[in-house]
Amino acid sequence: MESRWLRWIGPGVIALGAVGSIASTAIGAGQRPWMPPACDDEAGDRVSAARSPGPIGLGDLHLEAWFRLDPRLDHEGALQGQRLALGTAGDRSSRIMDLPPESFAAGPFGRIVLVGADDGSTSRLEAVNVAGECSWAVAEESAVIRRATIDPAGETIYEMRVDRATREDLGIWTRPLDGTLPAVRILEPIGTDVRFGRTYTTELSWDVSGRTLAIQSCGEAACRTRVIDPAGGTPRTVAEPDLGTLVGLDGDVLVAYAACPAFPCPIVAVNLESGGREVLADAGAVAVVIATPDGPRLVHEVFDESGVALRAIALDGSSATDLGRLPDGLRLHPSTTVAEAATRVPSGWVVLGPDGRLPGSGPNAQTQLRHVPDGTTVQLDEVAR
Repeated sequence: MESRWLRWIGPGVIALGAVGSIASTAIGAGQRPWMPPACDDEAGDRVSAARSPGPIGLGDLHLEAWFRLDPRLDHEGALQGQRLALGTAGDRSSRIMDLPPESFAAGPFGRIVLVGADDGSTSRLEAVNVAGECSWAVAEESAVIRRATIDPAGETIYEMRVDRATREDLGIWTRPLDGTLPAVRILEPIGTDVRFGRTYTTELSWDVSGRTLAIQSCGEAACRTRVIDPAGGTPRTVAEPDLGTLVGLDGDVLVAYAACPAFPCPIVAVNLESGGREVLADAGAVAVVIATPDGPRLVHEVFDESGVALRAIALDGSSATDLGRLPDGLRLHPSTTVAEAATRVPSGWVVLGPDGRLPGSGPNAQTQLRHVPDGTTVQLDEVAR
């Protein structure tokens, strides 16, 4: 069994145990921190950068942005800050940004990585154009911006905030990516529910198609998820105390772990309209929901006596496929919110990385891609050249 949660008391850093334990990082050691210059483009160009379509084939990967965020610890294990490494898959070099302890990164959204940093008095949002090697300031707020994301249209930022003094939830806010208008609140703070206890984390995740946004608030083990449609309509809520962290969302189907403390753990698909459930895995480990040419698939690890294997299944429980074993030292790369690292890959492919994350220097010989329809494996650094 593997611990599902590793909680860091203080800034609220959370990571899945299977992704790799939090440790002092040497990523970018000896490399001078990068301060991206201001982008000199127009607002429309900034939206275009965020709209840049994902790779259609493996030959497009060299253009893709990647990032990885790691804690920086002192010799006693106290959190000193966060170190963000980012670059493009076709470039062997990487850029390093040193950030305060309460920081996050999200994306990539086209060529953009969204960076949030709080210095104890002000929260700042910055949009970094990785390929263009520049950035622009999006927001400065006195409240703490805990998480943020950009909509697939590349126009709107969604933020989750908490009160600086009390850490109480302040709801979900939106603002234009180009920073031309102030933020407005679109969703009230989630209410108190004794079945879930104190809320420790709130994460923002788009569904596979990019039409709807899931806002998940988690307690010690169980989670509540609100799903909103930016086009309008009433938010839909799943608040069942036997459900845990979100794996993925496809339209009306939410895929989540059961509220269990360790891997392996059941993975369940919940219909948002009917409330009906389908158990997709009785004992799954690290998992993602991805788009494939044959429709969305849950891809998850399976433990057995000889190691870790990979399995795929449609969200209605059909078309289960064995995708073969994982090489020693490699694990499935989960969602951005879990791994705090990401890059975009073509439809139907998943990333396998050392301890389940992109290396701190970006795609290299240790990183693989596996094709979900047939289990074909290629080296990520070779196809990204």
